[in-house]
Amino acid sequence: MPSFQVSRSNNLTWEAGVFNPADIQKGMTARDRDGENLGLIVSVDEMGFLIEKGSYFPRDHRVAFSDVSDIDRDDVYLREDLASLPGVRPDVLEARGEAARHAVLHHDATGALGVIPGDLDR
Repeated sequence: MPSFQVSRSNNLTWEAGVFNPADIQKGMTARDRDGENLGLIVSVDEMGFLIEKGSYFPRDHRVAFSDVSDIDRDDVYLREDLASLPGVRPDVLEARGEAARHAVLHHDATGALGVIPGDLDR
């Protein structure tokens, strides 16, 4: 699984993978693995980024860099499809005839929702 470390100067150092987390910028479009537009990236920090609240997420949604599979110009592609992402509004999945397939959500210090990495191992 890709990993990165943050140096004292807050520069990201990429150890493995096909993209550099430092290339993910505010204003890029987040997409699920099938290319579905999930929304704009509204902030980026050393832990990951936030996707804006909107039609899929009831509040800004936290995504870890390890959940990204690729970057293509202004698009950031996640590893999971829409139904597998935590925090997707249930009515959206119901309207699509899908059921949620994800881990339990937790609030981070900013109030955004996301998955704690240890939850994925359970």
